[in-house]
Amino acid sequence: MNGGMFMKNLNCKNCGGLMVIDPSGTTARCLYCGSEYVLDHKDTDYYHDFYERMRGFLRLSADAQERRRHADEVWNSAESEVFECSDGRQIDIKSMYTYKNKDVTVYTARQNLIFRFDSENADKADKFRKNVSAIDYPSADTRNLSAYFPRISGGFELNDGSALVAVKKSEDEYPLRVFGTLSGRHTAWLLGRMENLCCVLEYNSMVHPDFGLDTLYINPYDHQASIYGGWWNAVPNNTVLNGKALTTQDNLIALRETAAKVLGFASASDARETDDIPKPFVDFLRSAPMSNAYEDFGYWDDVLIKSYGERKFINMETDDEMLYGKGR
Repeated sequence: MNGGMFMKNLNCKNCGGLMVIDPSGTTARCLYCGSEYVLDHKDTDYYHDFYERMRGFLRLSADAQERRRHADEVWNSAESEVFECSDGRQIDIKSMYTYKNKDVTVYTARQNLIFRFDSENADKADKFRKNVSAIDYPSADTRNLSAYFPRISGGFELNDGSALVAVKKSEDEYPLRVFGTLSGRHTAWLLGRMENLCCVLEYNSMVHPDFGLDTLYINPYDHQASIYGGWWNAVPNNTVLNGKALTTQDNLIALRETAAKVLGFASASDARETDDIPKPFVDFLRSAPMSNAYEDFGYWDDVLIKSYGERKFINMETDDEMLYGKGR
């Protein structure tokens, strides 16, 4: 692939909807009608090349100029789309990746994510704002956890009745899906960050049914993970939907499924030991979650040490029990 670094979209041959590409770069699935396709060699080569170029960010040095050069390569080639607002203004969005499902279209711009809700889904834009504004953080939040959750910066009504909601992000944050598959060590770092996110959800007694590749965003330089999408579907713990009670353990199941897909497995139950993925890591992915996110994070810490040795993290003055203790 020469030139730009925006991720091209494929349309479903059955219904015309946007497809999501598997991290392996070999299959695509339609979120509208459920159709699945095996990609031809040309498309597979394209996505393999794109993923490899995105994974190159994980190997960059700390040199700020080199990082900026690579960022400019992505954002200078982003695709542009212009929207007409109901008040006559125009909004030009340059996106390096566009994701669409039945609820929303999401544009990944340089310093924002733009969520477009069609007129029939306008209520979801309101639920998005409401659920995000209700997120509470521990008083001992020395990790600035709020930085990894949506910070809504604006909203616009379009002349077709749809609504745009803008969420701030750094230019170094990208959708997890656009990296394809990652190594065991990189995934292990991310999994610890995802456990942090699940602890905040636990603290708020909240279930995020869409936790996964299309709602998580990562900074490849420090392996930080944020969860920006899907908040309009978040519900309180023990909410019954379609005859099933959703609990915070579902967040931890989704965490395992997400990590497994990033590693290249179809599901957590398919995870297998390799030279890059030690047995304790596999056992964690295939295990049932602990009773809550705080205990699950402790379990993961033990697994991480058994898998890859001691973490080289900065020693914090608070541990997870102090940080997430329920003494509210």
